Amino acid sequence: MPDQDDDDIFPEQEDDLPETRKPVTARGVAIVSARVVTGLIGVGIAAVTIAASALVPLPSIHSTPPSMLVTPVPTAQQLVCPGAVLRLADESGAGATTASAIGQPDTRYFSSTGAIDASPLTESDASTGGSASAPTVISTPPDQADPTQQLLLSGAQAQSVAADEFVGLAAADCGVANGDTWLAGGSTSVGRTTLLTLSNPTEVPATVNVELFGENGAISAPGTSGIIVPASGQRVLSLAGFQPDIVSPVVHVSSTGGQVVADLQESIVRGLDPGGVDIIGPTTSPSLRNVIPGLLLVGVAAVQALRVGGAAYDDLSTVLRMFAPGTGTVTTTISVIPEDGAANGTSFSYDIEAGRVVDVPIGDLADGSYTVSVVSPVPLIAAARVSSAVAGGPTDFAWLAAAAELTGNAQFTAAPGPSPVLHLANAGTVDASATLAAQDGTTTVVPVSAGSTVLVPLTPGLTYAATGLGALHAAITLTGGGTVARYAVHPPGASSSPVIVYR
Repeated sequence: MPDQDDDDIFPEQEDDLPETRKPVTARGVAIVSARVVTGLIGVGIAAVTIAASALVPLPSIHSTPPSMLVTPVPTAQQLVCPGAVLRLADESGAGATTASAIGQPDTRYFSSTGAIDASPLTESDASTGGSASAPTVISTPPDQADPTQQLLLSGAQAQSVAADEFVGLAAADCGVANGDTWLAGGSTSVGRTTLLTLSNPTEVPATVNVELFGENGAISAPGTSGIIVPASGQRVLSLAGFQPDIVSPVVHVSSTGGQVVADLQESIVRGLDPGGVDIIGPTTSPSLRNVIPGLLLVGVAAVQALRVGGAAYDDLSTVLRMFAPGTGTVTTTISVIPEDGAANGTSFSYDIEAGRVVDVPIGDLADGSYTVSVVSPVPLIAAARVSSAVAGGPTDFAWLAAAAELTGNAQFTAAPGPSPVLHLANAGTVDASATLAAQDGTTTVVPVSAGSTVLVPLTPGLTYAATGLGALHAAITLTGGGTVARYAVHPPGASSSPVIVYR
């Protein structure tokens, strides 16, 4: 029998085979059998190898990644004081869309190191750049020997205004620049002018986006994104330029690049009657609990007498402004507690619709001071408005931002205005005791029982260091001659703490 090629072993694989298949030969069967056996042997060897590797214990390797403790280069503590009260138009009424300053504030500041540099912003939409009316940047250098030491820097300003239809008292503290700020207050209704000021103390431009919310929900308006605030500059924007007739605005400011200090300024004119001025500082970020100490009511009877003047006087009433981001119904619990320890406080529930701003009236309160607490199941922001008046005298108002919780140490400056008073509120369940060391060397120990607020008269323009703070909220009020102003006390800026860097 003639020999066959290997290609003839499986003749069925040939493409040109005839219909009749060739028979499989014995030699082909032998070759196939050999190949199968060889494959099985290979599989067996692989299986044995895998099993053996599974039984051999792997070496235990413990490696600690290389690291080092690094203390960031210490930077100066820096704050920005808002500057003068602003208005649209100048003294002659010209330039109705351009902001201009009314006088200049009296500003005081102090550092725990004693070294302070103070300089005005060099640019402003209000044409105040480089002047005493511009926002002032105060800074203090770090302790080079111990960069982890917490340096305390604070400042505050006050300005009494009496210029045509602008009459009232405005006070504010000097704030830290950051990339996220919530502001609650103001109005763009007829006779109400609310300006948004953006101050950039850094050396690089800031790109700012503004979100607006009102009683009807989110407000979409051109010009609210990509706002450039130059380095060492201030932008002044009218909320009415974004949308008029907002009764209850809330503003969310975010920035990239340089960071900014954002404030609101509101002035009210009712017909020909001045209704007051105010600088409105940031409130706390959305929180489950908002504490507003220092709700000061002065001249309640005179305010009530003015309210008979019609709708233009509706915003003389005391209200709590709330806004919860998101959707759905939010049930809040609102407590209004007299700060003199009286038992005639009030507490009630109020449902708000998330995504819309609501002003809740707080009526039937006598002259005095109160702490307002808002508890909610979802984070929200809150602020309150109070009005003051004297018969035949000026009418004024103030917006009261929620105050952040203070722990450890803090420092604050009493604005150089009439009768400053510190309101220390303990919203917790544990008694606290704060020690106040004044700039002039006097020291006062202030016990604050759980659930109560203590009032401490301050010296105008003086700075106080507070130590031993448990978990307190604080604000400073000023009042005199029918005017009122108020600002919250903020925690100190962060120091340069060591961090572990892995390489």
